[in-house]
Amino acid sequence: MAVSHGETVTGKAYMYCHIHTGGLRGLESYPAQVEVDVSRGLPCFDMVGLLASEVKEARERIRVALRNAGITVPAEKITVNISPAGIHKAGTAFDLPVALGIMAALGMIPQERLASVLVAGELGLDARVKPIRGTLPIVMGAVRAGMKECLLPLENMQEGLLAGEIAVMGVADLAEAMQYLCSDEKSRREQRNRAAEAAERLSAHEKKEQKQEQEADFSMVRGMEEAKYAAMAAAAGFHNMLLIGPPGAGKTMLAKCIPTILPPLTAEEQREISAIYSAAGKLEQEKLLQKRPFVAPHHTVSPYALAGGGQVPRPGMVTLAHKGVLFLDEMAEFKRSTLDILRQPVEEGKIFLAKSGGNFVYPADFMLVGATNPCPCGHYPDRNRCRCSTGEIHRYLSRISGPLLDRIDINCVARPVPMAALWETEQKDAKWESAAMRERVLAARERQRRRYAGEDVDLNGRIRAGEVMKYCRLGMKEQQFLEKVMETAQFSTRACHKILRVARTFADLEEAEEIGCSHLSQALYYRQNEILPG
Repeated sequence: MAVSHGETVTGKAYMYCHIHTGGLRGLESYPAQVEVDVSRGLPCFDMVGLLASEVKEARERIRVALRNAGITVPAEKITVNISPAGIHKAGTAFDLPVALGIMAALGMIPQERLASVLVAGELGLDARVKPIRGTLPIVMGAVRAGMKECLLPLENMQEGLLAGEIAVMGVADLAEAMQYLCSDEKSRREQRNRAAEAAERLSAHEKKEQKQEQEADFSMVRGMEEAKYAAMAAAAGFHNMLLIGPPGAGKTMLAKCIPTILPPLTAEEQREISAIYSAAGKLEQEKLLQKRPFVAPHHTVSPYALAGGGQVPRPGMVTLAHKGVLFLDEMAEFKRSTLDILRQPVEEGKIFLAKSGGNFVYPADFMLVGATNPCPCGHYPDRNRCRCSTGEIHRYLSRISGPLLDRIDINCVARPVPMAALWETEQKDAKWESAAMRERVLAARERQRRRYAGEDVDLNGRIRAGEVMKYCRLGMKEQQFLEKVMETAQFSTRACHKILRVARTFADLEEAEEIGCSHLSQALYYRQNEILPG
């Protein structure tokens, strides 16, 4: 509660007060308080609390915004502290709570109204309240802190409502925010309803401007049944996959179709992924994300853009692809040092970032799908067209390091489709359409769900090394078959575990209880590839 220190200046009581707000540190929000003290002294406006430059600059924005809103700030000493002082504050979400805190300290807003309200928003010089990033995690933090209301920019209202369990009000300017806080409960409810309608109209107008893209479908990919089956297995077990083939064979098209056969997001996954995109400022639609992410960075992407960068790192591509697909087209064109960043998140499903602002752990449980040409010209092993030397081919593919290749479960050759197959438009095979393939994937996922009920793991591709033998048991015949292959091919222990996980997925797709030699053969076929170096 705000407390008056009983001081009067020119007949008016000046007070100390505080107002609740929230900040964003990486992907997580934290509760914060804006403390304001207006008292006698040399006229000044000081802000403290380990603030970034954009927060310190708020002084001038707030001063001019208050004046343009018709609010006279007396020539007194104004001190603002944003606590906790031990956390570095960044972003522009503190503008609105600071301005309202000053108004409350001057007696313009009932201070008891601020006890259970969280406020966040940026101010323009004309007193308009501008949108901020990270609204969803901030409001979710308010729910956890027991707040009853949130006061946000109008453009962020729809996003704030996604958190549920809390009243959300969107305001367009400072005067509207002041009016809301000074109203009674009935008036506030009516204002929230009007604001929700205005936010919905604003959202609908923005959606009209967006172009609807036609969703890819496996029925658009002619032939390539071998690659389609590999993609279906990758989706069923959440396995990493590498497509190798000449330019124009359909590698990129096939990869773009993979999200169409993945299971729908659960409510918990929707909220988790939407919070990540909100923190990154990429939640364009004012609703929870309904589709699994498909992130496809260009091969010139920097290590910081891929992993996450900044003093308090914003989420990188690997985190934006969480629970979805990270597609690396022209994978051999990426810098080797950039690709090697993926080794840890591919294995552990999260990425550790050590920065000057602290250590951060971000989720990065994605399905890695790569596509590459087999050589610099793209036509190997067709020696009628390929003129690349053996050394050139080896150097080209060696840009993808052996340890990263060892973490890829399925290697598949995308062979060119004969011209005759391209004209068979009337003879579509229904089993290779996305809808039919998705049904098989969902059935295989259901078998995995029952198998791993009560366990931390839920997918074949995520079985921990210590539990592979528990869930991928082999009969004597199958065990002897695998041992013989292991001795001949000299696979690593990790490769053996990958083979068993993929074989378990092939068995699930065929509704088999036990892993047979045929499933091991399929897993070995997609594991070995004579085009890969070494």
